[in-house]
Amino acid sequence: MSLSTAPTAKLTLLNKISCAIFGNVYNPQGIRTGNKILRQRLVGPTINAYYPNVKQIKLREITRMVPEMNLVDQEEKLRLEDLSERKKRGKGPPKKGQGRRSTLKKK
Repeated sequence: MSLSTAPTAKLTLLNKISCAIFGNVYNPQGIRTGNKILRQRLVGPTINAYYPNVKQIKLREITRMVPEMNLVDQEEKLRLEDLSERKKRGKGPPKKGQGRRSTLKKK
């Protein structure tokens, strides 16, 4: 054994034992392992804890559960009225099979 190889071999062995004792990753080549990112705290639970876990009950769900209350959804009623007005003007959705794609095939 020469003098120059003995200390490097002992130093690598010392580094390996040191990593085993202190729980570090032994990486003599210095290759990127992503260990720094994997040790970081996860962000997901913090974000979930920030927003309250409140389920909003919609009027449609209430009317399905209790139909004898005869509740009327004003937004849905307004939407249906607007839809019927558009159909009267000829601006509503086309009947099934009469849309733009079917007219392109006929040409």
